[in-house]
Amino acid sequence: MKGVRSLICVLLVLVMLGSVVGTVIEIMAVSDVVGKDMKEANIKKEIPNTKILNNISELRSNYEVYIANENVLKRTTAVELYSNLVKRMEESGFVIVLYKVNKNEKRKFLEAWLKVLTRAGYKMPVIPVSKASKDKKSFKIDERVLNADIVALSVKPFGIFVIENFNDPMSDLRLITRTFNEEKSVELLSTNIKNFKYIGYIGWKSKTLENVGKECVKVDYYVAKTTVGGKTYRFFLANTQHSAIGYNGYSPKKFVSVTDWNTDTWEGQVLHQWGPKNEGSNTQITFTLSAGVATATISYSVQGGLKISWKDQTIPDDGYVKTLHEIPDSKSDVTYTLEPSSIGLLDPNKQGGVSPMIVDHEFKTELQKKVWLWWPDTKTIDISFTVALYDSGVVEF
Repeated sequence: MKGVRSLICVLLVLVMLGSVVGTVIEIMAVSDVVGKDMKEANIKKEIPNTKILNNISELRSNYEVYIANENVLKRTTAVELYSNLVKRMEESGFVIVLYKVNKNEKRKFLEAWLKVLTRAGYKMPVIPVSKASKDKKSFKIDERVLNADIVALSVKPFGIFVIENFNDPMSDLRLITRTFNEEKSVELLSTNIKNFKYIGYIGWKSKTLENVGKECVKVDYYVAKTTVGGKTYRFFLANTQHSAIGYNGYSPKKFVSVTDWNTDTWEGQVLHQWGPKNEGSNTQITFTLSAGVATATISYSVQGGLKISWKDQTIPDDGYVKTLHEIPDSKSDVTYTLEPSSIGLLDPNKQGGVSPMIVDHEFKTELQKKVWLWWPDTKTIDISFTVALYDSGVVEF
């Protein structure tokens, strides 16, 4: 929202259902500029898979985004809200947007929402609160939620997005669905790491190219040690997440991910294992890295079950791990996240094989938009950084 003053407060809330899930709550206060009402034709054209509810029973249809206004909620009892939400929550992820709903109807909806969460086993409400009792069993919902022009609640991932005073409803709706898809894409990553010690992370780092897209990266680091003949060998796992989203018709097509263990500089910093290797194309990429009893099985796919092609361009003797991913059918306004990873070994028998491990990371995303029938406009975004890895932590240069 260029030119509009905004205040964004990000809160983290945990949802409990056997395991802990993190989600983002965003509260936005934007300028009180009157925008045009959302029209169904425009919404369906610009934001596919969206349903404007005429009655609450339509919530049971298989859409990703539902929009409910005040009139729909007035015609609906709390019990009807509850039963339809229960049914829909059993299915795939979705967002319901409460658009220009008065305080009383919004409170009725939120009460039903909390009951549905409780029924599903979610112990903590995914709603900003302004006051909680000493025993933490009761609370007061933040007034900003009850008075906001737009409140969107999402399922799988669970969260809430609040816009107190709308600026441009269509832009706000695009922002809500984009945030939902960014959070949702994280669930497509499946990593199983055993017998490595977690030592820290760098990220999320991000870079935005205005009106084109955004690249985000995060690297989690782990260590495993073994002693042989009185000498300690250290294996460092760098588990990367390389993510990008395109705007305004641009879509992420190529991802170049580099982790440089600098063997050509420090002989004792040896590239041990990496993945994915070779080249191929599939809807899901899976590989396992190991260092003795320590293992990491990494599996990832992308939104829509699209095919991902990959090409390994690694130079092992230099410790230079380079992976090229391509998603030919990627779309604008969807986040895609890939997870190439590798292990570096500190060999104490070689020069430079002592702590810290010095690692360079480089990431580049190529985004394309068709401007002619066969000729795309191509833009690139890149991020790079260097870290020092120790047994107990990570330091960025």
